[in-house]
Amino acid sequence: MEPPRGRSWNYGWVVVGAFLAIDSLVWGVTFSLGIMIPLMSGDLGMSLRQSGWLGSINWMVPAILSIPAASWLGRYSPKKLITIAAVFEVPLLFAQGWAPDYWVLMLSRIAFMAIGLARFPARPLLIQQWFPLEKVNMVNSVVTVGMGAAGAIAVFFMGDIMDALNGWRNAFYLFGSIQALILLIWVIVGRENPATASEMRRDEASTLSSIKPFLKSRILWLLGIGVAGDMLCFGAMETLWPQYAVPEGIISIERASYVLGISYWGFTIGCLLGGVISQKIGRRKPLIWAPGIFLPFLTLGILFSHSYHMIALLWALWGLSEMYFPIIMTIPYELPGVKPHQVAVATAFMIAVFTAGGAMGPIIAGHIADAFGSLKLALGITCAFPFLLVIAGLLIPETGPAAHAKAGADSSI
Repeated sequence: MEPPRGRSWNYGWVVVGAFLAIDSLVWGVTFSLGIMIPLMSGDLGMSLRQSGWLGSINWMVPAILSIPAASWLGRYSPKKLITIAAVFEVPLLFAQGWAPDYWVLMLSRIAFMAIGLARFPARPLLIQQWFPLEKVNMVNSVVTVGMGAAGAIAVFFMGDIMDALNGWRNAFYLFGSIQALILLIWVIVGRENPATASEMRRDEASTLSSIKPFLKSRILWLLGIGVAGDMLCFGAMETLWPQYAVPEGIISIERASYVLGISYWGFTIGCLLGGVISQKIGRRKPLIWAPGIFLPFLTLGILFSHSYHMIALLWALWGLSEMYFPIIMTIPYELPGVKPHQVAVATAFMIAVFTAGGAMGPIIAGHIADAFGSLKLALGITCAFPFLLVIAGLLIPETGPAAHAKAGADSSI
């Protein structure tokens, strides 16, 4: 199948859709780990600290490797990157299901998350090849919605999937089989845009030599630290809240998967609304600082509620409040003078900073819980960190269409 030349919306959506299928399954497996951990813990004899460290791998690997991966891999074909990553992800999914002990499971998880980083620089490169800048926010919203929908479906049904398949191991075998099928589809329809790919490669040398100024960007640091605060809380809650709520008799494992799944549906809707609202008002900042006000109180409400329906509602509102995510993924495209490969590295830099927060969340909560004997206390301590979003959202300059329009008007005076 030969794609049309130029930025064709039609075939661009085919390519992005195929990429989204591969990406979404990986995110589904990533987000559903917290639901699996109580059963893994019983099967493999894991302590709370070990559970925390296992959950942190979802965040720690991107935190450490995102920038070097983007700097090195950003020069290669995005189609090849995605293909190679998916080829290795299939056996690593089966390896996680087979793992006979904690350390084999941990090493398989590390390898799975590390090879998946090849998708990170490939995503902005593909989007820029197929879509003009004014459509990037919308495309990022759609891709982020797909990520949220994958998490919602995987987490919502994970309890039922493990029940139907007689355990968490067979769930990994199922995911590995599905990813193999999606990989075949990607190989058939995945393409680079012939009209723009060569132009991006011509920019490669000058782009790779001018990465450092973007890594010193005040905007990227503020965004990274702000989101890191939210992700610290999220990483702890996603990984360890089921391990607190299920043994306490607050909720069953099946219902825990339902409410966490509902949070991802809230996230999906929030990302759609966030992209639309931001584009409509022409501003990015309000969609970043406003959620930081509500998230700590929503998280505390989840911890102190014993009503299933109230917990479900609070998780849904929590997910909805994450509407800033497509906004922060769009801002690197709007930095002054940014080029395609620089977007990949700038995005990776921001991801590295905020995933470091996600990595620390389960580790901090796990160690506090072991030290004080209270997982509820440990999770409660992490609730304050999303306030960092408020600080970041207020301090960064506006980069949205309204700011560009104002700058254009000022320059014409």
